[in-house]
Order: sequence, then C-alpha cells, then structure tokens
Amino acid sequence: MIARLLAVLVLAFAAPAAAETLAIVDARLVTLGPAGDIAKGTIVLRDGRIAALGRDVRPPAGARIIEGAGLTVTPGLVATVTPLGLNDLIGSGWPGLTSSADRLSAGFSVAADYNPDNVQIPEARVEGVTRAVVTPNPPPASKTGGRKAFAGQAALVSLGEGRPPILDAAVAVVASGGDAGAAAAGGGRGAWRTLVSEQLALARLHARTPGAVTPDRLEALSLSQADLEALRPVVAGRAPLLVEANRAADIAMVLDLARAEKVRVILSGAADAWRLADEIAAAGIPVVLDAEENQAFTFETVNATYENAAILHAAGVKIAFKPGIARIVFLIRTPRFLAGRTVRYGLPWEAALAAITRNPAEMFGYADEAGTLEVGKAADLVVWSGDPLETRTVARHVVIGGEVQPLTSRSRLLRDRYIEDVRAAAAAR
Repeated sequence: MIARLLAVLVLAFAAPAAAETLAIVDARLVTLGPAGDIAKGTIVLRDGRIAALGRDVRPPAGARIIEGAGLTVTPGLVATVTPLGLNDLIGSGWPGLTSSADRLSAGFSVAADYNPDNVQIPEARVEGVTRAVVTPNPPPASKTGGRKAFAGQAALVSLGEGRPPILDAAVAVVASGGDAGAAAAGGGRGAWRTLVSEQLALARLHARTPGAVTPDRLEALSLSQADLEALRPVVAGRAPLLVEANRAADIAMVLDLARAEKVRVILSGAADAWRLADEIAAAGIPVVLDAEENQAFTFETVNATYENAAILHAAGVKIAFKPGIARIVFLIRTPRFLAGRTVRYGLPWEAALAAITRNPAEMFGYADEAGTLEVGKAADLVVWSGDPLETRTVARHVVIGGEVQPLTSRSRLLRDRYIEDVRAAAAAR
C-alpha cells in the first residue's frame, strides 16, 4: 500500500511537461484493439495521449509530422518478468535481486532497486521496449531455519527517458513453486503449498482485524508486517500471485491453490503447461512463458517444447513471454525475438505480437492505460521499418508518453566511435 502511494505521489509531482503534438501519417497501424489493422492510416498524439487514429484522420494544424509510408506502428513492447534495470553489470544466469532477510518475503519490493540509468535500459528502448514488469529472484533457502513462501513484489516501470520510472511498485506478489519453492519453504513441495495457504490466511485475518496477528506469531512464521500488507491486495483479489512453476505436477498444484484460496494467479515459466492446456484455460489463468525453452536444462523442464505457446493459445490461454533463466543478456531486452520464434512453431502472428503488448497489460492490470492503440490511452508506441517480429526490422521511432525517445545506447555510441577505425584498418589490409 505504501509503495503504491509513493508511486502515485512521484507521478503526481514529477510528471514531465506536456509533450508536443505528433501525427504519424500513411502508416500501417496494428492497433490490437477495436480498430483492428489499418493498412494506411494516421495516428495523432497530443499531451502524451492518443488523440485520434484511423484511415480518414487528418493531422491537426501545427503538429509535427512523421511520414509513415511503408512503416508499421504498434503499441510499445513490454519486457515481462525480467531483471531489466536491477543490475548494472549483467553476466550469465539470472541477474536479479531478492531479500535474504528471514522476516521479509512478500513485503520485499524491487522498485527501490530499479536503476533508470542502467545501461540496459536504452538498449531495450532501441528494441521498442517501452515498459517492463521487473521481478525479484526466488528467495534463497534460509540458513537459520526461516521459511519463505514468497519472493517479493514485481514493479511496472516505464523506460521513457526523463520520465518517472516507477508506474506501479506492486503489480504482483511473486512466488516460486517447484524445486525453488520447496527449498525456500524448508521442505518439499507440500511444505511450500501449506506455507502459502497459512500465510494467505494470516493476511486475511490481518485485513479483517489489523493487529490480530501478534508479533510473536509473525516471528514464529518468519513474517513481517510488511509481508502481511503486501498480501492484502492478493487476498482481496486486487493483485495476482505470479507463481513460477514448470513441472506438470507443480502447475496442477498451483491451479488447485488458486481454486482453494480464491486468488488470482499468473503462471510463470510453465515448461509443461502444454500438457495441461485445457485445465489452465478452464481456470482462466494466464501464462508467462520462456519462449526459448525447448531442452531439458533441469529435471523440471524435461517436456519443454517450442510448441508450448501455440498449444496454449489454441486452448484459449492468454500468454506472454519472458527471457529464460539461462539465456544471454541480449534476450532480456528483445521480447520481439522471443515472440517471433513462436510464430515459426505455430502461434499466429497477431497472437505473438499481443503476447508482448496487449496481454501483459491485461495480466498486470494496466490495460486501460496501455497495451493497444486506442484513443485516450498513453502514447506509448513504436514505428517499425517492417514486420516487428522479423530480425532485420528496426525501430525508426520509439514514443513514450507522447515523447519521441533518443535511439542511442552505450553499444551504439561505442560502435560509432570505433567503426571508422575498424573500416580503415580493414581497407589497409
């Protein structure tokens, strides 16, 4: 609650000045909204919002014109379930953060650790990423006997240069099932399941009667008041649990947890999800997939397949994509390449694009603000040289909050600094 209030205050008092009026004309508009796919249309952006779009729209007097002939406009991309902006030096593995304190789990937020000056941010922006759902790591196994059911809170951030970065400090509470959850809970998978239910019950009691959960009881369960406060929107149905689970049995346990506890759940990872596609669809649970997962990197992912996304979509499951734990840094900032691979393995093109734009917005509760191109929504969009899911396509313009962003990054500046020397050396050979 406090984190959300702080985010609102930051937006209220640090909002940038009104953006200029822009009009992108004669472009293909892939709105992913009610207007559909407009082959040759115009979109007008005013005061950071979409003011008009359509085939017959005319640019207003004085607007800055961006010629869009031959170009494609889409909503801004979302990097979902990512460590983007949490580590200044990113190596192999999953470079994120978590709390090692025994008495802090759901109450831990990565929002304070997000660094808008991280060198990966402009790299992602160049690739068309305008927002990100930044998440903590799974909690480590306790060395002092503490037990944890939750990793902390995920934050929604904007990648706009010079804009308040934290849009919502708590869009979900993160939990890890499977091996990681069992280890953090101090036992097997059943221990994790029991611990989650027990702590959700305490959060309900706390919500009904503040102070009813005594300090002694909190200490005995390795909980803090911050944890109970963080879980209040979860038990009230206002925020989801984002649960990492890959094995079919673990996914089934999460489905049962959602039914029994009457909480909203988003599955993350979900290597075996294709085996339970109909059950997941019937439960109305969305899934954030590792689109690169097709090998048995662990015993939990022995059934991984590139066709996971297509099978889930065909069953009616809402999907999004995340970079994998063992993947290279490049994929952390390029969700469009993750989506593009799934088209090769049966996912419809529009569904793949929706998985990195509209679907994350619906999953994490900001669809009324972004995710599609619609009048009144935030002017977060990308003007592409061609098909955004093709590797040869580049972003010509990235607009966040109605402001055209600089398409510069550390790697591009280094390239420009040394490229002539490299060419001269090659020519002299």
